[in-house]
Amino acid sequence: MKPDESLFKSHLEEAPFLAGCDAGRWGLFGEIKDIIWPHAILWVGADKMIVPAGNIHLRFNVDGYPAAAPTSCPWDVEKNTRLDNSQYPKLTGKSAKVFRLDWMGGAALYAPVDRSAMAGHGQWQQQFPAWWWQAHFTVVNYLEFVHRCLNPIRDENQQT
Repeated sequence: MKPDESLFKSHLEEAPFLAGCDAGRWGLFGEIKDIIWPHAILWVGADKMIVPAGNIHLRFNVDGYPAAAPTSCPWDVEKNTRLDNSQYPKLTGKSAKVFRLDWMGGAALYAPVDRSAMAGHGQWQQQFPAWWWQAHFTVVNYLEFVHRCLNPIRDENQQT
């Protein structure tokens, strides 16, 4: 097992990730032993007004993790393909930009935690310093960002 794979899998067994699982905020689709490196499918809980199913699956590419940020796209686990455009989250405001279909054809999230979006958006490092991927981050940072986007009312209430 390569070091990036070993570290990623160990992060899935640590308290921050497991606490999010226990709270229903996110989780791994399947089991750690089922991950076909460098891809992993995780889900993130969502407000049902935004995602009627109550969660969205993301297929991650985590090669080079954590020195390289992950990248992910919404995933249809039944069809084993990128989520159909009609099934994308129904967001408004700034969060809607994260799930842009007009950027890379929806193949990655438009976010400062996503490897694909970071390229060409260096200004985000100053604009979003808490979210700009850093080598000491774990996949939990990425999941937390997406969870906040998909649960704007819940997260606003928690911040007050």
